[in-house]
Amino acid sequence: MNFPNNEKNKKEFFPSSYFRNDKKTFLAKMDKSKKGDIDTKIISLLETINALSDYYTTSSCSGRAYLWKGTGKKSETQWLRVSHDLIDEKFFGCDENNGVVWLRLEAVILHIACKDLKAAHTLLEKARKFYKKSCILSASSKIIVEIRGSEFIEMPLYKDGGLLFSGDFNWLKEIINQKLEKMWEDMEKFKKTV
Repeated sequence: MNFPNNEKNKKEFFPSSYFRNDKKTFLAKMDKSKKGDIDTKIISLLETINALSDYYTTSSCSGRAYLWKGTGKKSETQWLRVSHDLIDEKFFGCDENNGVVWLRLEAVILHIACKDLKAAHTLLEKARKFYKKSCILSASSKIIVEIRGSEFIEMPLYKDGGLLFSGDFNWLKEIINQKLEKMWEDMEKFKKTV
């Protein structure tokens, strides 16, 4: 994507003072995530991004594995067990006797407000070296870039208390941990390019 050098494109999407004030206000707010605090593994990357004048992070997750039940809609999902760290085989244990319990691994995700479209484009060029699914999520009231990893696993694990998975839990644990470790390695590499 090229940005022609003409007067129309020299105008900022948001005035610099508006972006600076919005950034200051947003970063001063309390964490409103379901977890209640920022994942320790992503803090260094967030600090690096937030130190740049053209960006600030609005939400993030360093990647997680969890057991859940419900409809899958955010408001209708009960998290039974969550880990933002490496897991062991005990992680798969579950006392839930009603309905289907799912295992899910979700990749790293970041939402980053950008000062203008040129800054968003620059960030996307760097992010796509590691995160192919990254995109401009919004360009209306704020320009938001979504950086998203592609590591993902989802499978039903239990139904009405009965185990559905007939494989080796040690193997499953290793697959999940390998994916988590790759996510964290990619975060460190991305941090160095930002």
